[in-house]
Amino acid sequence: MKIYQVSDCHLQVGNTEANANLVCALQHIEGNGDGAILLLTGDLVCNPSVDVYEHFREIIETHVSNSEIYAIAGNHDDSQMMKAVFSGSRIMVKKTVKLANGCRLIFVDSSQTPLTNMPLGSGRVSNKDLSLLKKWSRKTPSIVVVHHPVVDVGTEWFTQIGIENKAAVVRAIHHHTLSVISGHAHSFFKVLVKEGVNQVVCPATCYGFDHANPCYERNEEIGIMYYDIERVGETFDVQESIMPINR
Repeated sequence: MKIYQVSDCHLQVGNTEANANLVCALQHIEGNGDGAILLLTGDLVCNPSVDVYEHFREIIETHVSNSEIYAIAGNHDDSQMMKAVFSGSRIMVKKTVKLANGCRLIFVDSSQTPLTNMPLGSGRVSNKDLSLLKKWSRKTPSIVVVHHPVVDVGTEWFTQIGIENKAAVVRAIHHHTLSVISGHAHSFFKVLVKEGVNQVVCPATCYGFDHANPCYERNEEIGIMYYDIERVGETFDVQESIMPINR
């Protein structure tokens, strides 16, 4: 089972570079011709509007032929608007999907507004989604797909804009979960969530964040992720690869 992950595209009207970067990433995926699942893990647009989501949908459907494309919302997205615009297209918004090899994708919406006073860019997972995560991650070995990382990664300014109730999210993730994959950090990370469960963070397609700098600074390091999930008897092996984008 092969999966591509594209994250943090931040499409907006007039930003030709963000558009071009996304197209380049999609052409790379399409060029491999393996029909893999495509995950779009949030912050698809910068300022949500019907027009910009329609433009995003058009780019996706024009440049890749993948039949299984799943999207989740990020803190820059409007989840209801996104779902409405993507309805009837090849981009699906789901809560969970059972894959052909027997493992499951669990989609966790971290785009909810925090209940406490947190910086812009932070998120929260609803109690309903926490219950679904707990339920489904115990049923089958799963890959948890979420926009915000569920544990702290990166420099200090970035850790302040995470998930408000991240401890509850981590508790809901069963120990036989195969991997947690996210975006938001605009850089690659692989860190431990709990014993046996890793968090993999996808680079952005729009621009990178320099996490070596204590202050907010962008860089040009952009890319996507590729996962190969192999079933070996009753167990699964997940291998991830970073695919840099060079325009």
